[in-house]
Amino acid sequence: MSQPIITPELVLLDADAGADSAAVVTALADLVGAAGRSSDPAVLVAAAMEREQKSATGLPGRIAIPHARAESVTAATLAMARLSRPVDFGGPDGDADIVFLIAAPAGAAAAHMKVLSSLARALVRPDFVQALRDAPDADAVVALVADAVGEAPAAPA
Repeated sequence: MSQPIITPELVLLDADAGADSAAVVTALADLVGAAGRSSDPAVLVAAAMEREQKSATGLPGRIAIPHARAESVTAATLAMARLSRPVDFGGPDGDADIVFLIAAPAGAAAAHMKVLSSLARALVRPDFVQALRDAPDADAVVALVADAVGEAPAAPA
């Protein structure tokens, strides 16, 4: 059975993950590595930041979705941070306080795009974004996101 795309250990809530986009991406990539989904989080960071340099990933609503495919990623993964110190990801209405890192294995273009499009569709809904901002814990975030991307949440351990 494949791993769920997001789990509570891939969620960082109300955290100061650094002063810039590279620091936030690094913090999220480290979560991906700690969850055993990337053999080398630095490779994931480099790929995501290379992508970020081509086109900023900030969206309306103070949200960002940095994303990358990398050889070091072993399973399609979504990591999320709700930041106590918003960070500039080039969004049209200011610094992002909600950041999702989409990490996909190097050959997983179709899966990567499916997750990106499902998540982007959900993030244009103000009720979904507000629910993320109000979520009391990582389990609540996982349930919201799993529902948005069409994946059943993992059963509690």
